[in-house]
Amino acid sequence: MQLSPYVGQVQAQLAAAAALGDDTTRRVAEALAAAAEPATRLAILAAVTAAADEVTAALLDSPDAPSLAVRLDGDELRIEVRVVEQHHDTPTDDADTSARISLRLSEALKSDVESAAKADSVSVNTWLVRAATRALAPSRARSAGWDTRASGHRITGWING
Repeated sequence: MQLSPYVGQVQAQLAAAAALGDDTTRRVAEALAAAAEPATRLAILAAVTAAADEVTAALLDSPDAPSLAVRLDGDELRIEVRVVEQHHDTPTDDADTSARISLRLSEALKSDVESAAKADSVSVNTWLVRAATRALAPSRARSAGWDTRASGHRITGWING
């Protein structure tokens, strides 16, 4: 996905707003539009990355669901679909349970977990298994050699315009 058209839209909107002013205002707006280009690219990258993270999180409930990764390559925004290998011995619901674990929780946390499971219309066990699976997904991605630092709201790197 090319970012130039989207950056151009922001610059055009700044120019249109500046057209209401005098020549000095228009020159200042042109300078600001040029200076804002890297920040606009980063904002677009952050928005698309956040969307990809939300889609990936939503897909975690599906066995063998892919994950999405977003990276910037020059002016090109690249979205990669990656298949996460699921360990099929990991239970996804109560019927697949093959191992037991004893877990001690505070009453407040236990109540919160029960409420969350009820809201998702699943058993507490299924909810906990899904939560553990989600929590382990980044470490599994790192062990597979994926760079997981681009997730969330932190973005690092350089942009060449």
